[in-house]
Amino acid sequence: MTPPEVERAFAQHKDAVFRFAWRMSASLATAEDITQEVFLGLLRGTVRFDTTRGSLRGFLLGVARNLALKRLRTDARWEPIDEEQFLARPLAVDGFEASELVGRAVGALPPLQREVLILAEYEECSLDEIARAVDANVGTVKSRLHRARENLRRMLAPLRAGAHPGSGHGTD
Repeated sequence: MTPPEVERAFAQHKDAVFRFAWRMSASLATAEDITQEVFLGLLRGTVRFDTTRGSLRGFLLGVARNLALKRLRTDARWEPIDEEQFLARPLAVDGFEASELVGRAVGALPPLQREVLILAEYEECSLDEIARAVDANVGTVKSRLHRARENLRRMLAPLRAGAHPGSGHGTD
C-alpha cells in the first residue's frame, strides 16, 4: 500500500483496531503498541492486504488479533487452555456497576472465545469477517461464540437473579 492509502486506512480503522486490542489485552499501553504495529506493518509492507480475501477492516483486525495473542503468550499471561475445560463461575457483584462486571466477564473468557465475542458484539463483524480475522471456519466461529455467550451467562447470572451492583446482594 502507498503511504496515502495507509493514511486513509489508519483514519478509517484505527479506532476499531485499538478497541479490539484494548479489549483483548486489557491494557491501554499494549493496545496502543498493537495498533501502532498494525499500521506500521502495513506501511512497511511486512503485512500485505489482499483485496480478494475480504475487507481491509477484517484484515487489520486479524493482524491485531495475531499481535495480541503473541503479546499474551510472550507476557506469560496466556497459557494454552482447552476451551472445553474452562469453567465459568458467577462473578461477585458487590460494589460493581453492571458495565464493569460485563467488562470483567469478557476479560475472563479464554482468548479464543473473547476475540470472537469482541468482534461480533463490540465491532459488529459478520461471521464471515470474524472467520477471516481469526483464521477459522464459520462453524468454529459459531461454536466459540456460542460458548462465549454461555460462559458470560453463567458469570453474570447474579445480575439476572436480581442481585444489583452496589445493592449488597450477591453470591458467595
